[in-house]
Amino acid sequence: MGLSVTLWALGGYILLSLILLPFQYSYIKELKKMDKKRRAQGISQDEMYDNMSFEEQQLSFNAQGNVLFIGANLFATLLYTLKSKK
Repeated sequence: MGLSVTLWALGGYILLSLILLPFQYSYIKELKKMDKKRRAQGISQDEMYDNMSFEEQQLSFNAQGNVLFIGANLFATLLYTLKSKK
């Protein structure tokens, strides 16, 4: 019974990650655009986050640091890396 529950939980987490994948992919895509713009302006990443509004900082923190988003972030990062190499 313990293995069955573990497999269901793991399967549910993978399903949730796949559902969240399009949202995280668009988030990572925007982060990469912001990074290119930041580098073109010659400002550091700390300065970029300091210039963000409080709401933007909180959204960024939650999207990057939430345990539920780890799987989706990994999948989205892999997908972005594969698409950007082409």
